[in-house]
Parts: sequence; C-alpha cells; structure tokens
Amino acid sequence: MNEEEDMLELLNDEGTADQFDLELDEPEEEVLSEVDESIEETKPESEESEETEEPEGREIEIDIRLIIVAIVAIAAIILAGVFFVMPMLMPSGPPEVVMTPSQSGEDIFLYYESGPDLQEQDIRFNLGGAEIPKGKIMMMGGMNWPWGQGTVLKIDTSGYEKPATIAVIYTKGEGENLIYSTPAEPTPTPTPTPTPEPTPEPVMTSEVLVHYPHEEQVQEIQFEDLIDRTLIRFDARPTLGIQPLTVQFADQTQICALNRSWDFGDGITSNVRYPEHTYPFPGTYTASLDLEFCDSSELSDSPVKEITVLPVDRQDVLLSGPGTANVDAGGMLFFTVKGPGMLIRIGGRDHYLNKGDLVRIDLNDGGTGYISIIDNAIVQFNFDNVSIWINEHEFESGWLTNININQYEQIASSDITIRIITREPGLKGLVNGNPSIVASPGQMVTLNNVGTDSTGKLLFSIQDRAGFSFRGGIESYEVTTPF
Repeated sequence: MNEEEDMLELLNDEGTADQFDLELDEPEEEVLSEVDESIEETKPESEESEETEEPEGREIEIDIRLIIVAIVAIAAIILAGVFFVMPMLMPSGPPEVVMTPSQSGEDIFLYYESGPDLQEQDIRFNLGGAEIPKGKIMMMGGMNWPWGQGTVLKIDTSGYEKPATIAVIYTKGEGENLIYSTPAEPTPTPTPTPTPEPTPEPVMTSEVLVHYPHEEQVQEIQFEDLIDRTLIRFDARPTLGIQPLTVQFADQTQICALNRSWDFGDGITSNVRYPEHTYPFPGTYTASLDLEFCDSSELSDSPVKEITVLPVDRQDVLLSGPGTANVDAGGMLFFTVKGPGMLIRIGGRDHYLNKGDLVRIDLNDGGTGYISIIDNAIVQFNFDNVSIWINEHEFESGWLTNININQYEQIASSDITIRIITREPGLKGLVNGNPSIVASPGQMVTLNNVGTDSTGKLLFSIQDRAGFSFRGGIESYEVTTPF
C-alpha cells in the first residue's frame, strides 16, 4: 500500500511539475502566438505586393513593345512617302515655263514670266544647233542664278549666223528636253532718214463770175478755197539748244476752242494751253497744235514748228583711287523704254514700265550711290530720295534700290556732278586716253555734267574704306584745293 501511495504521490508531483512548467511556458506561447498572428497578418500583404508588382512589369514590357511597333510603323510610312508617294506627287518631265523675248542689236533678252527656278547646271542654250558658251550668257539687274520669275537673261548672239533659232534645253533628269525657243534675227542695217521736202503753200484761186444767157440767176463764187486756214497760232521758245532742251509752248489762238491737242514730235502730248516740255535727246522734232473750235464751221490747218536739240560734247574719263566721292543734288537721268520686262523698285515696291515710256529720275539729294549703265542696259542705279517721272507725270518718290532696264531706246543725263576728295597717295585719271587728271591728297576733283562715254558706259561705285571708281563721259573737270 505504501509503495502504491508513494507512486501516486510521485505521479501527482510530476503532474504538478509538468503543470507548473506548462504554466510557466504559457506566456511565451501567447507571445509567440501574437508574433505568429502578426506574421500571418503581414504575409498576405507581401503576397499582394508580389502579385501587384508582377502585372506592372508586364505593362511596362507591353508599353515598350507598343512604342517599338509605333516607331517601326512611322518609319515605314516615311519610307513609303519618300519612295512611292513623293515620286507620284513630283512633276515628271521638263518644267513648263513662260518667257517673253526681245532683241536689241546682237543681244537677245529673255524675260522669265512664270515657271520654277532654273539652275544654271540644268539648262543649256543652242543657237542654230550650236551650243552657246556660258560667257555669252548673263543675268541682268545684278541678279545671280538660279533664273527665277521676273528676271531677265541676256544672250550675246554675235558671231553666229542669223536668222536662227535660240533653244533653251532642260538637261536635268532623263534625256534633254526643249522648254522654250525663239528666233534671233540679223541686226538690220540702219537706213538714212530722208530729208523731208517742204510742202508748197496752196495757191488760193477764185472762180470767175459767169453770166449765162436767158438766165437771171448768177452763179455764186466758190469760197471753199478762200477759208483762212491759219486761225491756229502758237509760239515755242527756244527752238534750238543743247540737250536736255526745255521749251515753253504757248497757244496764241484768238478763237474759242473746245479741245486742244499738242504733239511735241517725240511721242509726248499735252492738252494744256501753255505747256512746258523737255527734249532730253538730241535730234530735230516737229511740234504741232490742233484745236477743235466752238463753231464747227470754222476750220484751220495745224501749224508746226521745228525744235532742234544738239548733243553734249563729252570726254571719256577713267578715274579711281582712294578718296571720298559724292553726287550733287539735282542731277537727272532720262531714258526711253524699248522692250518688256522693265522694272524699277522704289520705296520697296516694284513698278513695271511699258514700251515707249519716257522715264526721268531726279536725284533730289544726291549723296553716295551706285550707277551701272553698260551694254545698252541699266543694271544698277541705287540712290536715296529720288523722284520718278513717267511721260512727264510725277510717278513716285523714295529710295531707288533696284532698276532692271535690260535695253533702252535712248539715254541722256543732265547736271550730274561728282565731287571727289583725294586721299593718300593722290589721284591720276585718264581723259580720252591721256593721263590728264592729277590731284594731290586733300584736293577736290569735280566732274561736271556726267553722262555715258563714247561706248555707252557709265560706271560709278564707292568701296568702303577703299575709295571709289568712275568710268563715263564728262563735259569738263576741275581740280581745286578746298580751304
């Protein structure tokens, strides 16, 4: 019994010990359980984060693929446009051009009215089947290639047999294509102007009064040949002088007139009673006056007067060197327009001129500028504050920045004076080929009544810090020492 009781007690003690151990371990299990719960609570978040990170990576990968596909598509479209669409849109074959030709002596002028710009290397010119060298082709008005709309090209045909055809051939692309052609005529030999014979004055006669027998009526005198045909009277002063000659006209008719018409003999007309007209070019002109009377039964012949304009005697001068040069105020340049494509740019606007226009350029302030008149053309006339007159009517004033007159009928100048202050080491100039002008540093050289020389050239330019150059005709010159 005692042993059994001892065993039970031992078991009871062990149970209490185990129970005690369990009781001691319980707080740790609670802590662990709390930790485990917190771990279990955080695990789903990490799993969710892993699940969310995985789709973002896929979206980025998809976006990159889409961008690559888009770039490839755009490149394909560009290549298709370059190789397929652009050739279809670009015009095939030679360009279509519109040109207006004119001829002055041996020179052919082509005014480019419309069409694309033409590069020098893409075209060539033939005359009668022979190619014209580049040295005989020049852009007018100081323009450079490409040849564009509104510009003029000059072709020198001297040395070629004519009549012949000038062909403009387009060489760009496959083969060669003719895009324009025009005839070139031989230079006509001028014929002398016949001297007009004076028209004899009509002899006025009257019919004799005749009596017929057996008739009481008397035949009336015919007065048709007795009409006073000198009812129109006018005066003109002076009728002789050196170019440019300004003449004052006066209508001295005493009978009532409805309309009046002056013809000055050079293509210019007027309808005022006391007109003033300037003849810029040498020659003999026949001026006339025609009237329409208030009484239609009054008749009169149109009287005429001859106006004689003498040329200026100029000397050829070549002068250049270090110094400053200025043009005096008040000089004038006259010319008549011969062909199409002529323009003047004044005040920033282009104005086209008509064939036969009489143009006058007034150098109001003078100053520094540039003049280039050569080969029957005015390619440069650049001055500030000038006035343009066309057919004796004031047209516009401003800064003349460009002039493109590839051919003129006549040209003249008046009162253009150039003053030059000489710098080191002085100036020497040729007059009619002789070294006549000599000026020391500080002296002034004055060129009076400047115009074109015997070859038709007038060149004047000023180089910054380098001096000036002049070639042209002058009436006289002076070398003075300013005070």
